[in-house]
This record gives sequence, structure tokens and C-alpha cells, in this order.
Amino acid sequence: MINANIRLIEGIPALYLRSEAALCIADLHLGYEEALMESSGISLPSGQLKDVENKLATAISKCGCVRRLIINGDLKHVFAQSSRQEWNEVPLFIEFALGYVEEIILVRGNHDTFLGPLKRFGSAIEIVNALSCGDTLFLHGHNRDFEQILSESSEEVVVIAHEHPIIVLGDRVGARVRLPCFLTGDLGVTRKLIVMPAFSPLAGGTPVNLASREELLSPILRSTGIDYMEVYAVDEAVGILNFPELRRWRDISLSL
Repeated sequence: MINANIRLIEGIPALYLRSEAALCIADLHLGYEEALMESSGISLPSGQLKDVENKLATAISKCGCVRRLIINGDLKHVFAQSSRQEWNEVPLFIEFALGYVEEIILVRGNHDTFLGPLKRFGSAIEIVNALSCGDTLFLHGHNRDFEQILSESSEEVVVIAHEHPIIVLGDRVGARVRLPCFLTGDLGVTRKLIVMPAFSPLAGGTPVNLASREELLSPILRSTGIDYMEVYAVDEAVGILNFPELRRWRDISLSL
């Protein structure tokens, strides 16, 4: 549990807000397989939709009561249009999710353009640029005007995505494992920042224990830095693995 209201879900890259009975996921990037085929010729079996549906159902079963699903950006993948795969899979995922929750809120990410596939759902899905839930503010994290957004809000906790944080662990003989992870730390003097990993199994990520500040994607993280942030890695079999502040162990993380 990150605080009294927000807890991590064992083995799933998702957050649960107790006060709102809300589950939060981010960075599904539906349509990625078709985009990869068109951009590089790499063909992957089309299994991402079923994977994220299964993970969503598992997460909800571990939470108890879930009335609201918050998608913290990048439901879809293609910038310039809604691809054929997105026209098919985005509505299928929303229909699946609405079988479990009463409402869905999409916090718009930088990939969430051309959202025609969502029009059929009417008021069942709300699209916003930022979302306030009690003392928690959700932003996707790509926002270049984040300083203004934060100055106009007062929530104690800010939750972003966009970065797709992962950690890379290894040993002295070269074995490597990559795990999606949450980051938690201070945002200024009075606020806490939580960075969510991608919900998609195919999305790449920033290896936060290896990356420099200049290599970070999110303007918020580039402004804040990650050296003093704690790491909660997500492993499907083991659950949640808690690591100390990055500055205390990043130099030995490839020889643990």
C-alpha cells in the first residue's frame, strides 16, 4: 500500500483507490501490433487485447468493489489516425470493461487522438485532460504545461504514466531481467508523485535504474528527477518487489 487510500495490486501494473472504488491502469497502446507491422515489417500474433482483458479481470477480482475504471492515458497507439486494429479492439476492450464497472474515465494521453471508436459509448466513457479524485490528481505525464496544471490544483498526490518505467536487473555473468515498476517520491515540498508502468505487455519502457535525466520522456520527471524515488517492481509470479531509492542501489543493479 502506497498510502491509506492508494494500494498496488499484487502482480498487476495497476492502482486501486479505496475512497473512489476506482481501478487505474495506463498505457494500453491498443493497435500496437498493426503499427509495428506497418512501420518495421515485424509481425506479432494478435494477443495483446486478450492479455489486457485477462489482466483487467484479474485486477478487479483482487480489489473487491470496483465501480470506476480510470485509464491514465494512451488507450490507443497510433498518433495520426485510428488504425483498423484500433477500430476493432478499442470498442471490444471498452465493452469488456463495462461488463465490470459502471463508468470509464480516459485521461487523454499523447496517443489518444482520433477517438472515433469511442463515440458509440456516449456518456459511459468520459474523456478529460486531467482528473481530480479526492486528494489525487491524474495526468498522463506528457503535459508540457504541467507547471500551470499543478499550480491550479491542490491535490496531495499526483499520478502520471507515459514513461513506461522498467528496471533492469542482472548478475555478474550477464543474465538480465526487465520488470515494469512503479516509482514513488516527492513532487516539490508538499506533494507526492507516483509514476505508473504500462499495462500493455508489448510497450517498451525507460530503464529507470540506467537512464539519465536527459533520457526521461516525461517533462514532469525530467523536472523532478528520479534519484530519490523508490521502486515497486511488478512480477506476475512474485507480486510486488520493493526497492529503496534509486540513488542507493542503481550502481549495483546489474550485479545483484
